Amino acid sequence: MTVESARREGLQASIGARGALLDRVRGERTSVPATGPLVLAPSWVLAWQDGRMALLRDHEVVVEGDRVLEVRPRRGSVDQRVDMHGQVLVPGFISMHGHAAGGAATRGYVEGNLTPMAKGVELRQGRQFLHAMVMLDDLSDEDLDLMTALNLVEMVRGGCTTQVEMSKSLRQMQSYVRVARELGLRGYPSGAVPGMKRILPIWKRGEDDQPLLDSVAGTLAEIEDNLVYARSIDGVDDGRIRPMMAPATNAVHTPETYLAMKTAAQELHGLHIHLQSGYGRAPQPDTQALQRLWGHDEVPWLESLGIFDGSVRVFGAHLLGIDLARDLPVLANDHFTFANCPSGTGAGVTPAQWPWPEALGAGVNSGIGLDTHSNDYLENLKMAVIYGRIRADFLGDSTPVPMVRPSIWTGLEAATVGGARGLGRDDLGRIEAGAKADLTSIDVTGLLVGVGTVPREPLNHLFYANGLSVRNVMTDGNWQVRDGHVLGIDEDRILAESGRIVQAMWDEMERADVFVDQPDHDLVPACC
Repeated sequence: MTVESARREGLQASIGARGALLDRVRGERTSVPATGPLVLAPSWVLAWQDGRMALLRDHEVVVEGDRVLEVRPRRGSVDQRVDMHGQVLVPGFISMHGHAAGGAATRGYVEGNLTPMAKGVELRQGRQFLHAMVMLDDLSDEDLDLMTALNLVEMVRGGCTTQVEMSKSLRQMQSYVRVARELGLRGYPSGAVPGMKRILPIWKRGEDDQPLLDSVAGTLAEIEDNLVYARSIDGVDDGRIRPMMAPATNAVHTPETYLAMKTAAQELHGLHIHLQSGYGRAPQPDTQALQRLWGHDEVPWLESLGIFDGSVRVFGAHLLGIDLARDLPVLANDHFTFANCPSGTGAGVTPAQWPWPEALGAGVNSGIGLDTHSNDYLENLKMAVIYGRIRADFLGDSTPVPMVRPSIWTGLEAATVGGARGLGRDDLGRIEAGAKADLTSIDVTGLLVGVGTVPREPLNHLFYANGLSVRNVMTDGNWQVRDGHVLGIDEDRILAESGRIVQAMWDEMERADVFVDQPDHDLVPACC
């Protein structure tokens, strides 16, 4: 047996035996597959016609197997029917960036106000989520899978059927794959390199670059391990799992390691990266390190390495700290997709800092990413549009580049066809004959969202909806949510089991003084 075949065998074993992973939280409700065509009859369908989204009233969608068979005006038929009166049927949402295992373990303590640093105008996050991300790698496989499962259950409950997943380590990627397969989700997973057990000393090295230079051999070994595992799972479950490669963040790589990542990604389904060398007011260590070592800012450095040459699909989250006029034209190509993550770093922590209006104005393809702390896709879609409007309204008179003021239509396009376009999938993100039956229905008539009757303009009611408004979800023609309940999972039990794990993590973090006191407000000094 060769070294590679032995490594492949060991990594393949981590996929696990399907059907037993979530026995502790198994529910009684299960889906019964349709024996013939299934007719979905909502009040509205967000269909795809003549190359664009079209909102159709009193139409129905016929599903057979894993595909949409037909979108047609509503009519009587003898086929099996699902009445979705008062609901709008949309394509299954696609999350373009996230770290699935970490959501519940970090939610609720990263959202506080910013804490002033020693210098008056510099601000920092008062609490970080990286401590919890490291602790996740210390969990048993069973507990790690429960944490991953809770977050994926929340995602599908909120209508998200596909995730472009940047797990924070190979081990967390393996957990994602096990659980996504169990739940029947569609995933493009990757394990961030370096993983959580190695990254922090390399990333938080200050002005001493020797830790980075010393890390090259270990990082190349991690890349190989991730690639071997990715090969072993590529295409499982009728192609629903398609792995990628992911540099954890660009300041922890050298040209040698980055080109190794690119070569591996060319064999797989893309390269999933952060573009986040700067945000806020403070001087940015990542930008300073890239300039010091390679003489470039982030996007020009990656361009010099051929990352945007079209040989690999690239998915870039955040776009924080880029030079808009210089960098957006580089990113406006057929092989790059911007993952706009409105609740990244915690909902409300960095509002309106993501330059989505500018990216749209430059013609950069974009999607929406859940990015860990919030698994509610509808909330993130709303925040993307609202934050984008704030940014366009306040910066519109001084912008150096064109901006698009997004609408709910803009958000829905990013949530569906924008993500599918980036993945190179013309069978996802749209409801038309021949497309995959990845579908989500949302109640737009009930309390707090609607007015009790079928709305005239249902998409505007999504501004008042959230994930609990999602009523039904299917992936590949298989039901995962029916009438607001996740099938096969006891929701109370998974919350209780995960809560036990989170409480133990939080107790340890309390002892490590992670939960520093935070102000209820900050005075931001005048700039001049």
